[in-house]
Amino acid sequence: MTMLLRAAMFAIGIGAMLAAAPVQAQGTRPAGVSDEQLFGTVLRASKWETLPIPVCWENPSAADAHYRSITRSAVEETWERYSAVRFTGWGRCSDNAPGIHIRIADEGPHVKALGRYLDQRPQGMVLNFTFREWSPGCQQTRDFCVYAVAAHEFGHALGFAHEQNRDDAPKECRAENAQGTKGDYNVTKYDPVSIMNYCNPEWNSDGKLSALDIEAVQKFYGK
Repeated sequence: MTMLLRAAMFAIGIGAMLAAAPVQAQGTRPAGVSDEQLFGTVLRASKWETLPIPVCWENPSAADAHYRSITRSAVEETWERYSAVRFTGWGRCSDNAPGIHIRIADEGPHVKALGRYLDQRPQGMVLNFTFREWSPGCQQTRDFCVYAVAAHEFGHALGFAHEQNRDDAPKECRAENAQGTKGDYNVTKYDPVSIMNYCNPEWNSDGKLSALDIEAVQKFYGK
């Protein structure tokens, strides 16, 4: 990725505008409690308990079919590839359709909640395919931007918060890039190259999961 594109993408601040109240991360495990027990307890509220997870589009059109396909490929080649997570459906939303509702709009991509709190939520996830008004620099590399953004936002849809919000993240990362809700349990050690980390030297990890991203999603949803 060029330095110009990286700088532009860093400045636009892609991420979650989350509705949940911030909570402090829990860094140590209480005596007598296993990792799995603690993990299930403190993140149970956002974890999808039933798989597969339905996905639908609120306003799809023939003009954006290519980018909807890229979005699906991004999810398949990241979160689905390395875990038991599966997403299904991907058609037009019907009234009260279960699962993640995606709206396509020329604005900053975001989710309105973490994990299962997106279930049936109107415009729960917003993705940008045109980049005319928001981040016009992405028009130069539209396929890449759509792919990397989708991989990042679907991390939030699975319940993962921004890595740079952690208390053990470098001070400069927390000060400059903190956004959205803190997680309430550190599943792995701090990951400077996480796809969920705005402080990653490669924007959105170039659309790829890091080794610790893979470990986290496998611990949360199974291999």
